[in-house]
Amino acid sequence: MVLNELVKVHSTVGTANNIIGFDPRGVNNSGPDLSCVTGGQETYGLYSGFDTTLDVTDKRSYSEIYAKAAAFGEFCTKAHSSANDTAKYANTIATAGDMLRYIESLAKSHGQDPKKSQLWYYGGSYGSVLGTTYASLFPDRVGRLIVDGIADAEDYYRGEWSAGLVDADEAFRYFFQTCFDAGRNGTCPFWAESPAAIERRLDAIIEDITLHPIPFFNEVPAIFTVTDLKMFLAQVPYDPLLLYINLAHTLVQLEQRNPNPLAVALGLGKGSSDCITEKKPAFFEPPRFIACTDANGRYNLSAYDAWVGHANRMAKQSKYMGEWWATITGVQCHKLDIRAPDTQVFNGYPNASHTSNPLLFISTTVDPVTPLRAAEKTVKRFGGAGLLVQNSVGHVSISAHSNCTSAWVQHYLATGQLPPNGTRCEPDSVPFKN
Repeated sequence: MVLNELVKVHSTVGTANNIIGFDPRGVNNSGPDLSCVTGGQETYGLYSGFDTTLDVTDKRSYSEIYAKAAAFGEFCTKAHSSANDTAKYANTIATAGDMLRYIESLAKSHGQDPKKSQLWYYGGSYGSVLGTTYASLFPDRVGRLIVDGIADAEDYYRGEWSAGLVDADEAFRYFFQTCFDAGRNGTCPFWAESPAAIERRLDAIIEDITLHPIPFFNEVPAIFTVTDLKMFLAQVPYDPLLLYINLAHTLVQLEQRNPNPLAVALGLGKGSSDCITEKKPAFFEPPRFIACTDANGRYNLSAYDAWVGHANRMAKQSKYMGEWWATITGVQCHKLDIRAPDTQVFNGYPNASHTSNPLLFISTTVDPVTPLRAAEKTVKRFGGAGLLVQNSVGHVSISAHSNCTSAWVQHYLATGQLPPNGTRCEPDSVPFKN
């Protein structure tokens, strides 16, 4: 987050404190190495064709995703099967312990009592699971702890991931509405005579590409399919201010059956290479390893029918994101047989009746993958905690800057005092207007 979103983070938390970003265990620069391929972590692109979304209109899609997940799980289980392998230590409890050891080491280096050190923390999305897990394990070692974009940690540790999409389609309805509000001659090129008409145009594009994939060429000839489109759509509501205008232009092009700009941006139609020439972090393995290890086999999709049922439930939960969401965890764990030691298995859900300082929870009104109701549920599990709601659409509050939110965050950091109950902040900008 710090590497990619430093400007946004700074504008929210202010400049009174040093900001230290870190990679959780197994991610990017932090060990253990979770790569399943001999030669290190530069595995970006080696799983081409594995990171795809479901197409509920195609029965083969279910079986292909299930088989690919099995291949991934069996391959990585074998790669990390030695008795001395450390992949099992990449989990959320272990990373929470790492944070405690860091603040103790920092205190010691300053001549302070390590056992009195307290964590100052800001984390969003998965970072909300990590932050609340830390507060649950070490409630007397909380200095300032802000969690933003609150995942339902009970759902997360259960391995089900079925509570995230309840507001996802509302985020798309916000696109339809703001595009319409921009006006016929405004800044949204996908404008139509009503929000419902804009939705119908999008649905018509999806239907057209489902029935008739679009041929194109980049470095090599290729086809643009409905799963390519849905992979793109699933990312858009994370950051409406940045991506809604891109979506509008892209849909105009796709309506004319021109996929080239989007296909190039997605890296489609590229030629193959026998060697990796660009070092990139391994984005495929670590999220799956950590989520599956944290779930500890609680959600069993080893039976094909169980996977199909799960996928259909997710597809019904969200028209535009459910098919993608169904594939990112759950099924990926059904053949990945790597388990954390018993001391690093989190049972139940994060909670603490009292913490040394209160936690501040933040949520947007409409978050496509970590809904407001998850924040409302979780804040009740931490004594003295408070919830700040930002009236915007997007994943975590920094997706739409708000001077009001920033002021309350910086006040909390400076004083430890929470916003009054029921505090809501307005965003400074909305899509297509400013």
